[in-house]
Amino acid sequence: MKTKLTLTILGTYNTIVGIMMIAIPSSMAAMMVNSDNNEVLRMGELMHYGLSPAILIIGLMLLFTRSSSIGTAKNILLAYLIGTLFLMYTFFGVFSDEILLNFTYLEAIPDLVMLVICIVGYIKAK
Repeated sequence: MKTKLTLTILGTYNTIVGIMMIAIPSSMAAMMVNSDNNEVLRMGELMHYGLSPAILIIGLMLLFTRSSSIGTAKNILLAYLIGTLFLMYTFFGVFSDEILLNFTYLEAIPDLVMLVICIVGYIKAK
C-alpha cells in the first residue's frame, strides 16, 4: 500500500472530523452527553470547539506530507498509530465507564477502521 494513499485516507478523515467539530459542535455534544442539563451540554459543545483545531491540524499535516519520503511517511504513520492507541485507551478505558457520556463501541468504529488502515499502511509501506 502506498504511503501516499494511507496518508490521504487518514488526513481526509481527520480533516473532515475537525471541520465537523467546529461546524456542528452542539449536535455532536447532544449525541455524546448523557444529560439534559444545559451547562453540561454547553461544556460538551465547548470541548468540541476546543478539540477541533487539533484534529484539523492533524488532518492537514497528514495531507500536506503525502509526498514525503518513505522513511518520513512511516514515521508519521507510526506517530499516528501511537496516538490512536492512546485514543482507544481513552475510548474503552475511560469513556465506556463514564455515566455522563453516551459512549458505545459503535462510536469507535470509524477510528478503529482508521487504526487498521494505519497499521496496514505502515506494515505494507511502499
